[in-house]
Amino acid sequence: MCRVDVYVRNMEHFDAIHEVRRQYFTPPLPASTLVEVTKMVSPDYLIEINAIAVIAD
Repeated sequence: MCRVDVYVRNMEHFDAIHEVRRQYFTPPLPASTLVEVTKMVSPDYLIEINAIAVIAD
């Protein structure tokens, strides 16, 4: 089980982000949120990803 929150500076990168996601996630896909923001901690940052995963024993 996994949840992924993605914060981007430009929503125009939506297709590229999902192309990369398809390389790492397979069905069932994780719950996720994609949000466009105006600023990050550094002006050089374009994306921030927060992921939480639960691995069964």
